[in-house]
Amino acid sequence: QELSTCTQHRLPVKIINLNNSALGMVRQWQDMNYSSRYAESLYEDSLPDFVALAEAYGHVGMRIEHIDDLEPKMRECFAMKDRVVFMDICVDRAEHVYPMQVPGGSMRELWLNKTEKS
Repeated sequence: QELSTCTQHRLPVKIINLNNSALGMVRQWQDMNYSSRYAESLYEDSLPDFVALAEAYGHVGMRIEHIDDLEPKMRECFAMKDRVVFMDICVDRAEHVYPMQVPGGSMRELWLNKTEKS
């Protein structure tokens, strides 16, 4: 839906998807608070090909699978000033993303890492 909106309004945005084949923040919350008991958060076999999806809308799609490819692909992405670019960056499933908003908390209440809150 958002890819269509970008096409309709000619919005040259850059979309960066940190792809861990899961609902990342849900899975992270399950790691942190429910002893890694996962419920309905892993999607490795049912995710779309995000690169092909972006290309179906006429946008540029990039998949980055190795850390060594990240910097050159980022430069390539941001050099395309007039194009929508969807970067599908494959990350390790166990990797967490911080800072993380504390559910029900204010914007000043963040998890800075697995054990430390702001």
